[in-house]
Amino acid sequence: MKFAMLIIKPEEEERHDLSDVEREFGSIAAWWAELKGTGRVVASARLAPPATARSLSWRDGKPLVTDGPFVEAKESVGGVVIVDVQSEAEAMQIARCWLASPDCRIEVRAVVDPP
Repeated sequence: MKFAMLIIKPEEEERHDLSDVEREFGSIAAWWAELKGTGRVVASARLAPPATARSLSWRDGKPLVTDGPFVEAKESVGGVVIVDVQSEAEAMQIARCWLASPDCRIEVRAVVDPP
């Protein structure tokens, strides 16, 4: 079973200086290497800040692209990890071990394969 773990954090976290990011990464690096070594990580990515987003919608049957964040929010998805595990409980256990800041939230969702 595949699960997506969406890493959700406050918008202001994107504004930290590089030294804060480096300190956070240092505390996570060993845990992340161990998790990847288990073979349960299918894919992962850190996402660019919301201000760099492009949003695609349709108006009168034609695509319309708009720049920047598409909703006003105090949080944003900062990254995503796809894990291949035996159960939702196992995915939740991985999420519980995440070593990010206390303001961080992990949303766990099953990945639905196309028919």
